[in-house]
Amino acid sequence: MRRATILSTIALASLASAASASPGDRYFIDPAHLPRPFQTSSVLRIPHIMAKPAGSWLQVPRGFHISILADGLNNPRWMTVLPNGDIVVVESWVTVNPNLFPKRIWLLRPQRGGSARKYLLTKDRHLPLGLAYHAGHLYVANTNEVVRWPFTVGQTSLPKTAPEVVISGIPGHGYNQHWTRNILFSQTGDRLFLTVGSESNLAEEKPPRACITVYPMSPNGLATGPATIYADGLRNPIGLAFNPKTGVLWSTVNERDYTGDDLVPDYLTGIKPGGFYGWPYYFIGRHHDPRMPERPDLRKRVVVPDVLLQSHSAPLGLVFYTARQFPAQYHGDAFVAMHGSTNRRERTGYKVVRVRFDAKGRPVHGYEDFVTGWLPNRMASTVWGRPAGLAVDKSGALLIADDGGGLIWRVTYTGK
Repeated sequence: MRRATILSTIALASLASAASASPGDRYFIDPAHLPRPFQTSSVLRIPHIMAKPAGSWLQVPRGFHISILADGLNNPRWMTVLPNGDIVVVESWVTVNPNLFPKRIWLLRPQRGGSARKYLLTKDRHLPLGLAYHAGHLYVANTNEVVRWPFTVGQTSLPKTAPEVVISGIPGHGYNQHWTRNILFSQTGDRLFLTVGSESNLAEEKPPRACITVYPMSPNGLATGPATIYADGLRNPIGLAFNPKTGVLWSTVNERDYTGDDLVPDYLTGIKPGGFYGWPYYFIGRHHDPRMPERPDLRKRVVVPDVLLQSHSAPLGLVFYTARQFPAQYHGDAFVAMHGSTNRRERTGYKVVRVRFDAKGRPVHGYEDFVTGWLPNRMASTVWGRPAGLAVDKSGALLIADDGGGLIWRVTYTGK
């Protein structure tokens, strides 16, 4: 069943009151018609992860199939696919005590039959997230530095020696999940983009907090100078990807909490060099946050994001689909993993959505559900998974890191 939901001041409650999300359901949030701050009171609703209910499974659009590629992982958060098809997965967090238990980096080698063999590459205690393979090295973005190991495609282990520090002095940790640092090399390899989230929900902070920064890089993959601010006012930018049709950098961004159930929308946006996106003074254009002073000098600079996502959905992973396995109408579209709300009375997120792009690389009117089912009941305290990182494997299948379920899911197109 396909539902079209317009999320506006008139119909903001319609999605929450509707039945559980289904593939193909479509949503649009109009940036010109948002509710007032504090129109509803804020609630804190941290989800509890439960075992998959008997008989339940994830839902995908007609013609697609979803299966488990790897299980037994502890909070797998991010992935990158190597040229030979091997998949590197980082466990970013542990559920018991993150200071006691090291985070692991795995190599998955897909096998016939749909599963993958796991190889432990290394252990890391510094909250890793972002991954990249470049210049014969595997790069990992920790919360306070970017490091690398020499790595040849096909290896199943990393050197036992300490990694080489590529970038140091990054402000570590942050507000709740804002310890995440993601990285992305430019298409030419001469620049490295880095995300740094805010240290608070709402406060004035100095760069590089709430920014995307960029470093000049040498041909052998080392920084040749200090960072410059590529864009700021981004409360917590995480996913990074280049639009394949325009070459523009895009990012998923988690907006502020405690402004009401339906404020502030998270978003997916193309990043304008030098752009200011409002945090902490403004949101979604020139909407002023009454908890902060007016800043006329910044107000006139605020960029309106391209695609608004329902408030508190917590978008993380981002990938543009450029493979050929899915039908042609998916080529150039974006997939976004919504980790799921913690600051909303009726839960939202806990799904993977599709954002359609036209032939010129422009987003087309909102977004639609692609993989759903981790959230059986919006009012319940439990979910059975939380999608985080996304990647496209060598065959063209979509990979989903489910840090709640400890799984890597694989979506293929069969036409059946």
